[in-house]
Amino acid sequence: MKTNSRRLALVVAILSLALPVIAQSQAKPDAKQILDNMFKAYSRFSSYQDEGMLVTTRDEATGGSIEKMPFKTFYKSPDLFRFEWTDYAITKLGRTKMIWSNGKEAFSYWEPDNYKKEKSLSMAVAGATGISSRTVNTIYDLVIQEEFNSSPLMHMVNVSLVGEDEFEGVRCYRIKGTHGDEPLELWVGKTDFLLRKLRRESKMDDTLWIYEETRRRIQVNQRIEEVVFNYKPPIPLTPKNDSDTTDIDKILNPGPPLWTEFKSVEGGFSILMPQKPLSRAVTVETPDGRVEQHVFVATHDLMVCMAGYSDIPKATAVANNVDSFFDGLQEQFIKELGGKLESQSSLTLDGHRGREVTAQLYRGKFRVRMFFVGNRLYFMSLISSKEDAASNEESFKKFFTSFKLNSVTKPVAVLKLNPRWKTDYGTQLIPSAFQVLRSSNVASIRVSFAAPSQPIFSSVQ
Repeated sequence: MKTNSRRLALVVAILSLALPVIAQSQAKPDAKQILDNMFKAYSRFSSYQDEGMLVTTRDEATGGSIEKMPFKTFYKSPDLFRFEWTDYAITKLGRTKMIWSNGKEAFSYWEPDNYKKEKSLSMAVAGATGISSRTVNTIYDLVIQEEFNSSPLMHMVNVSLVGEDEFEGVRCYRIKGTHGDEPLELWVGKTDFLLRKLRRESKMDDTLWIYEETRRRIQVNQRIEEVVFNYKPPIPLTPKNDSDTTDIDKILNPGPPLWTEFKSVEGGFSILMPQKPLSRAVTVETPDGRVEQHVFVATHDLMVCMAGYSDIPKATAVANNVDSFFDGLQEQFIKELGGKLESQSSLTLDGHRGREVTAQLYRGKFRVRMFFVGNRLYFMSLISSKEDAASNEESFKKFFTSFKLNSVTKPVAVLKLNPRWKTDYGTQLIPSAFQVLRSSNVASIRVSFAAPSQPIFSSVQ
């Protein structure tokens, strides 16, 4: 009997020591542990591919919109990469865009007529960051070792595990955190630690932007044919422009800007530019017909100057909704740059109505002026990431006050515009204007104006 009592006491003692260990092993994993396991998993993949969809929701008091962007990702260790997506901003038929590297050279292709060799894969990714709404960066930052520590997911704060969810049949950890002032939410597979879904929010004034990035048909450590990373577009390489900057010394040490007058005979205006601008014409389909937008871009050091014009179809002097139209353009300008509105004011040019908008960027300042002259819209913008406020103000004054109309047009105080133009025109023409900036080699300086969580350009490599 005493023997049995001793045995029972021994079992109780062993259990009293073992139970805390067992309980600890069965406790819920920590959110940071889950993220660390995810980062380790991606760092070890020899290959990765997926198909996905980015759904962008714009929510504001006066309405909103939903846009979808399908995409595909391919990666093969150590540095073969390809990202492609379909852009519906310019045409409802959609246009394919992609960047890729075969390990030796990097390229970009914007359907239908822009195919060029990039300085490096990282520069190609930088050029695609803004127009892909950062979707290109998600996997790239996790698998390419030289960029591995740059992922915003690695620098989240206030990280917490909020529970478990089933995402399309896969049991996932659901993790919340923030990066900068942007809330992030992740769905990470419980067994494979693959990122299945990423949700982020961005708020500007009264507008909430929600980006939901989902990834399906994920395959890891599977064979990917070399032809995927040696894609040949159906057009020849796009010739370099006269304004291409090939001398790195000139980029890093450009000296003071040499402001010279640029005249557009067809556009009927003149303006000072820091160097000879690159000019592009972009055709955009709108609800009221086809619009041709003319854009002129010049850069110097950490400054980007852009001017452009387009003729609005079927505009007549009847109803006063120009302010609403300017609101839509203003919203899109700020969205493209990821900035925060600082000020806006009404102004006139030779009796023509206009607006000036100033926005604060993560690294710099942005200012744009817009004018209606008849049924023609003129806009000019300057972005500077210089820290010298006096120098910035001098550049702003030099650029904007130099704008002059070369043809006399009777001022139109009010315009009748289809209400859809507030959103349709802004969401189509403004991104197309910035597309010209991104696709041009004058943007080879690719200044990082936006916050780290939403870079549009990156610094020179």
